[in-house]
Amino acid sequence: MEALTRITAGGCDPHDFELIDDNWQLQANLEQQLQTLGLPLDPFLRCDVLSGGQLTRLALHQLFQSNYDYLILDEQGNHLDEQGKNWLIEQMMHFNGGILIISHDRDILGNVDDILELNTLGLHHYGGAYEVYAKQRASELNSLDRHIEHANSEIKLMRQTMQNNREKAQQRASQGKQIARSGSHAKVILNTLKHSAERSSGSRESNQNRKLLQMQDQFSTLNRKHELFKQQSLSLGKVEIRALRILDITEVRLPYIQHENEITFFVDFGEKIHLSGPNGRGKSTLLKAIAGRLSPVHGNINVRAGLCYLDQHFSLLDNTKSVLENLAFFCPHLTETNQRTLLAGIGLKREKATQAMVNLSGGERMKVSMLAISHQSDNTLLLLDEPNNHLDLDSRLMLAQALRDFNGSVLVVSHDKDFIGDIGISRVINIEGSDAIGHAVTTPPDPSENAALL
Repeated sequence: MEALTRITAGGCDPHDFELIDDNWQLQANLEQQLQTLGLPLDPFLRCDVLSGGQLTRLALHQLFQSNYDYLILDEQGNHLDEQGKNWLIEQMMHFNGGILIISHDRDILGNVDDILELNTLGLHHYGGAYEVYAKQRASELNSLDRHIEHANSEIKLMRQTMQNNREKAQQRASQGKQIARSGSHAKVILNTLKHSAERSSGSRESNQNRKLLQMQDQFSTLNRKHELFKQQSLSLGKVEIRALRILDITEVRLPYIQHENEITFFVDFGEKIHLSGPNGRGKSTLLKAIAGRLSPVHGNINVRAGLCYLDQHFSLLDNTKSVLENLAFFCPHLTETNQRTLLAGIGLKREKATQAMVNLSGGERMKVSMLAISHQSDNTLLLLDEPNNHLDLDSRLMLAQALRDFNGSVLVVSHDKDFIGDIGISRVINIEGSDAIGHAVTTPPDPSENAALL
């Protein structure tokens, strides 16, 4: 490239011509390749100025163009916009080697050969892509419900049988005492019969107790498995309407972002708006500006309601405090019982509520953050930057349903179109580096879809 640049500028060094050989279309071909990857067309641009999504695509491109037999990809789809995700799926389809990918994205999961679900019970194999997995998992849940109901009935029947046997033994003992008092049988015979009955009764009750313990262990195992399959509950707070128009963005230009035109749009109370656009166009920067974390270089941002901003790193949480302490800090108006009830709904029961925040997974931290920001009485606008990135698919469905039911306003950045569809988005604000344009979403979401961890 440097040799070609020198020759284009009029250089005549024979070594440069030797380097180029017949590759006179090198620059045009490279620019076409960079355009396909969604990268800046300057081949000499330093990588440290690229966005996270652009760096991910560049790294993935290097992998797919290599001679590796097997690739292991850990949540790479999280960093890609919709165009980048489609590109990743296409590369996966054309890669000659094998791929093990960790993903919670339904588009990616719909293009794999097999799904392996890893949880506390071990590793379970599903022979197919997402659609097959979802059907098999729904069938497993129905089967679990039936087995739990049957096991519970068997335990009740065993307890009743044991109680009946104890009552019969007491009746026989009472009859034996009556016979002994009557003197109609020799004492030695009565003692022999008594000891024999006690041994028989004790042996029977011991066997029944052992069987009951086995049944209870089986019931406990089924319930633990059911806990992993059933949908958790994330209950967001209810807010009061205080102003119809809660946000105005007027002719805004952002720092660090090149805009062809200013950004202008508004948000009314109760709207759920998807802030869309390719990587590196300023979506996260705009959320920070609305939250007051930075100032626009031009234009006005007028917020008329309480808001809370949740970034991708959940920096509002205090890692030195427990889960319960964090929730109590943000929601002091809630009793500890109410706080524990909310935490139990997202799977943090009893002693888990008192563990240090630093020990939680990314998904658990997101759910605690959502509880904290949504149960503050004066917050009517939630600013969410990729809130689903750290969630498994069950948790994504849970969060989407919670946001769908939330009566306040939401401005969300996400590249997961299934997640966005499940929220019940009313408008899309598309930031393409030019005008911010709002348009209605006409495709209805389908909240009934199931989900999984690959």
